[in-house]
Amino acid sequence: MLLDNIPLLSALRGKMVWLNERQSVIAQNVANANAPGYKAQDLKEVTFGELVAGTNKVPKNGATHQSHFQLAAMKGATPLQKIEADTDWEATPDGNSVVLEEQMMKIAETQMEYQSVTSLYKKSLDIMRMAIRSK
Repeated sequence: MLLDNIPLLSALRGKMVWLNERQSVIAQNVANANAPGYKAQDLKEVTFGELVAGTNKVPKNGATHQSHFQLAAMKGATPLQKIEADTDWEATPDGNSVVLEEQMMKIAETQMEYQSVTSLYKKSLDIMRMAIRSK
């Protein structure tokens, strides 16, 4: 049995891909914190209802070099949702909507979630190893 066929591990890998991409979007927000007119962005989290209905939209990611791997090529990965403008906070007079405190909270949240998911993934693999050894 391949690890790609185990739904739990596929879901955890998909979540790790999503969290990695979210961290990139947040880093882009922080990098543009002083750019006039820049609107803060975030990734929309996939809801269970969207997965069941199949209404989630996958962004078109393209490799800029032939040696880059494609996220779509990863089997079982949760599709990344379109990037949407974040409107929780007010914009500055120059039109920039990035609030560094909010971005730092999102970075910490994303890091904690990633650590939790990787811990679950490792524990799942450990349980499978124990089951295989006991036979």
